Amino acid sequence: MDVKKPNNMLIILTLGLAALIGSMNVTLLNVALPSLMIYFGTDVITIQWLVSGYTLAAGIVTPAVGFLDDKFGYKRVICVIAVLVVVLSVVGIFAWCVEVLIIVRVLFGATAGMLTPLSLATLYQCLPRHEQEKAAGIWGAACIVGGATPSVLAGFAVMYATWHVLLLLMIPFAILLLIGCVKFLPEKVVENSKKLDFTGFALTSIGSFVLLFSFSNLSKWGISAKLLIWVCIGFVIMGAYVKRSWNKKDAVLSLYVLKHPRYVAALFADAMNVIGLQMIVFVIPLFLQNGMGISPALTGIILLPVSLVTILTTPIATKVLTTQGEKTLAITGVIFLFAGSAAFFNISPELSVMVIIIAMCVRSFGMAFLKLMATNTCMAAVPAELSGHASALRTWMDQMLTALVVSMASTVISIRLAASGAQTMEEIALVYRTSTELLFVVSCTILLFIIPIALKYFRGKNEMRE
Repeated sequence: MDVKKPNNMLIILTLGLAALIGSMNVTLLNVALPSLMIYFGTDVITIQWLVSGYTLAAGIVTPAVGFLDDKFGYKRVICVIAVLVVVLSVVGIFAWCVEVLIIVRVLFGATAGMLTPLSLATLYQCLPRHEQEKAAGIWGAACIVGGATPSVLAGFAVMYATWHVLLLLMIPFAILLLIGCVKFLPEKVVENSKKLDFTGFALTSIGSFVLLFSFSNLSKWGISAKLLIWVCIGFVIMGAYVKRSWNKKDAVLSLYVLKHPRYVAALFADAMNVIGLQMIVFVIPLFLQNGMGISPALTGIILLPVSLVTILTTPIATKVLTTQGEKTLAITGVIFLFAGSAAFFNISPELSVMVIIIAMCVRSFGMAFLKLMATNTCMAAVPAELSGHASALRTWMDQMLTALVVSMASTVISIRLAASGAQTMEEIALVYRTSTELLFVVSCTILLFIIPIALKYFRGKNEMRE
């Protein structure tokens, strides 16, 4: 009897959908926060926990992705998460107070927050080597589209419908993911005898919570003794985990991946990419609405082509990777990001919407290149059996940096607003425009560090062919 071969494209699409759901949930309610404040009659400090709660929960569970993959297998874990996303979406739609919705978002972080690293690890375990670059491109495009889509949807939902639509949309996506997992993902041989390293999990969970909590409160606490104490405690706890687990093969998050130099180099390049990009992802909606006076709906329309360009660019980025190598992919991505950012280095009030859209699309072209660079180079640098741990460590680092960068960008804007004494709409808009200029310059400067790393450690054309 012939064994039916798995359809690799359907596997890629299923894992891309998992990445899409995971990415969408990160910023699902961000644009709708002002409307949610009015709907629930609450204040900004309380409503902010809809964002912080998700981030904290996701940061705590991410280190356990490798263990869950080894213990139960990616297929079972993703199926359970898909079911829980449906249940949580329904509960969230009927949330009768903001506290219930906050709890739902925390549980979303503890479930959907694992989809991005888990789907990436699964991709590199399921597919043959010659198809991984193409699959990584599609997966990366799904992440970028998932990150941009909530801004587009929320703008229209807030103006023409209700925030409930955002949670309602998760239900069909999660059902499709469940069907795809059951039908298309192959089973994996698991280690049923594997036991959770409770001490290691406790250290990573507490350390992650302390660091994320500290970074999330940077704009509130400022550079104060309180902040420094919390950060030091977090690093001490994570340092204790590293010391305890460095040579421990059954650690909840294996650090053996750090013994592969190319993975470490790719991790540093990915860190520069996250810092440079997340700074702008945070500031662009604020710049468009507060700096240029553009409505939430039009902001969504402006950001929509960014997602479309990413989808169209993915095959090009994959072709560059397979024919020219990782070095060319990384350097080309940085060049396009610089070219797209040039329009924001000296912003005038007369800057047209069309110029903004074109500039953002050029940036999107570069983003697709760097996303594929960060994804493929990290994962291809380690053996398949370590892919779950490699993906978990990379995602954990991304979450920490995102929380830190967003808080730093928010702090920069707050300090500049306070220092300027801006009162009128024109004065406030000027502060947002000049702050955006500054953050774009900083972002591009940080991205430059990717080039020397790529030249020294990444594979060129000849190495890729080998």
